Amino acid sequence: MAAFRSDKKQAGFVELKLHDDKGDLELWLTNDKKGKEPFDIALDSVIEVSFPTLGPKLVKLRIRNDEENEDENGLWNIRDKKTNYFIFPGSSKEDASFLVGKKFSTKVIVSFISEGVTYKTEPFELRPHTH
Repeated sequence: MAAFRSDKKQAGFVELKLHDDKGDLELWLTNDKKGKEPFDIALDSVIEVSFPTLGPKLVKLRIRNDEENEDENGLWNIRDKKTNYFIFPGSSKEDASFLVGKKFSTKVIVSFISEGVTYKTEPFELRPHTH
């Protein structure tokens, strides 16, 4: 869980989960630190996760689909044609192998634009959610 801001104003929180077995990412945007109140943005939004110490490297998270956008637990995440849930690599078929492994750890920055406003986290440590 990390805070995201717009123009130095606290706006919400991001939960970024890395699965160590496949290197896939799941991300939720919320208004509250407990992750109970969704911070919904347009379905066509793109969330960028940059890895400043890895090249730098950048991946783009998108919705799973525009019908239900279900998370890995099968929960629907579309409300009023908006969502707070994004994944990588999803249907992009991009290579996620650099994220695989129980010992993976690096700083990341999450950013996105919604309704013309840019939101961004401070760098935070990404470690895998192990199975």
